[in-house]
Amino acid sequence: MDRDGWVSIDFIIAFMIIILTIPSITAIISDRLDTVSSVREIAEARILEENIAGIIEMVYSGGVGCSYRIKMPPKIANKSYTLKINSTGVYVMFKNHIGTVFITPIKISDSKYNSNILLEPNKNYNISNIKFGDKYNGILIEKI
Repeated sequence: MDRDGWVSIDFIIAFMIIILTIPSITAIISDRLDTVSSVREIAEARILEENIAGIIEMVYSGGVGCSYRIKMPPKIANKSYTLKINSTGVYVMFKNHIGTVFITPIKISDSKYNSNILLEPNKNYNISNIKFGDKYNGILIEKI
């Protein structure tokens, strides 16, 4: 009878240890899943920045008359965003994050000759290489 009593106490102690460790393991898993989601959001923003910067570089290197049409995605990882372009880079702002991709310093403007351009989600844009005066080329970004 004593032997059976020890087995049940050992079982109870082992069961209590398991019950106490499950919440900590669950918390670790939940934290890891949040980190994965955050990394996915940042990766999608980075991909968008890199694509826009690559298109600008491609159009600029293509010479006068080269153009490219792009449709902005409606959201980044189901979150709203703001994309800003100026002569030094492409900047994506979302969920208290700011990502930057630097480009070749060139004159960039929109149809109203603003040098800080905001690209809106789910809109179409035409990115063109045009002549600004007689001396240099630049990039014109127009909403279509």
